[in-house]
This record gives sequence, structure tokens and C-alpha cells, in this order.
Amino acid sequence: MKRFFAAALAAVLVATAAPAVGNAANVDFKAVTASVTVEQDTQEKFDKGEVATVKDGAVEESVKKEADNTVTITEVKSDAKTVKIAGTVNGLPVRKISSKAFKNCSKAKTIDLRDCELEELAKKQFSGAKKAKTVKINAKKLKTSKISSKALKGFKGKKIVIKGVSKKKFNKIVNKLKKSAGKQVTFKREK
Repeated sequence: MKRFFAAALAAVLVATAAPAVGNAANVDFKAVTASVTVEQDTQEKFDKGEVATVKDGAVEESVKKEADNTVTITEVKSDAKTVKIAGTVNGLPVRKISSKAFKNCSKAKTIDLRDCELEELAKKQFSGAKKAKTVKINAKKLKTSKISSKALKGFKGKKIVIKGVSKKKFNKIVNKLKKSAGKQVTFKREK
């Protein structure tokens, strides 16, 4: 009798788990974008377009909601070796990062912006992140006309990885960035 109940229970568990496993194969993991939420005590400031705070693990970001319902990151603070910035804040896309926003990331070796679809790069974008060796950028929406001629001024790293662009657009972006990059900087295209 115990064996019968054990077999019946096992059959029920397998039958109820099968649809969940079957549906898991249909999930598009590439479509999932990292998102963070403004802290409760600064939500009102964020809604008014004032600078608010977001914490994502070891990374604290100061963010500002723009009139076009996009987000600008004004400052990033972290002691982590890898600083990864989420692509959305409260469901709004991160499109800009202020000049010198990473000055308080002195221990960061990698700055990962691949979840953000940036539209522009400000002057001295990564200066202050003194130990940063690699910066990874999603350039899908990046306009070459919106790349500052001093975007990489102060960047001491070695590699810029650019994602989400054709070879032709990659070359245009690299030519613009080379104007402010040190001779040690190499560029790599990531599909």
C-alpha cells in the first residue's frame, strides 16, 4: 500500500512539473534587461526630476528622471571590482551618464554598461575610475554626433568593448573615441 501511494505521489509531482519545464524552453533570456528601483524615501524626488538614489548590490547610483521619460545616471559609488549598471530604473531606460560619473569607483576593474542603451557619451566619461581596465558599452542607440570629443579623456584602461552595432557603425564610433583615447586603448566589437 505504501508503494502504491509513493508511486501515485511521484506521478502527480512529475505531471505537475512537466508543464513548467516545457514552458521554460520558451523563455527568451536575451530579452530580460537588468532593472533597479528607486529607494522608497527618494521616490518622490525621482518623480519630480530631482536626483534620487538607487542601490544595486554593491553599487549605489544617483539617478535623475528626464522630461522624455529616460534616466540619466549622475554618479556611481562602489568598491566592487566589477561595476554593472542596470538598463532601466523604475522601468525607464538609462540613456545618459553624466561626466565623471564613475569618479567614486576607484577599485573598479570593469565597468559594464551593456544593459544600458546609451544615446550619448559625455566628456571624461570614465575618468576617476583609475583601476578600470575594461569598459563594456551597448552602442545600439549611441549617436556618433553625441559622443564628446573628450569622452575617454582621463581613462587609463586598456579596452573598450562595443556591443550592438554593425561593423560600419563600430568603425565610426571608434574613430570618434580615438580622438580622446590614450594609445594603450584597444577597441573590440561584440555582437
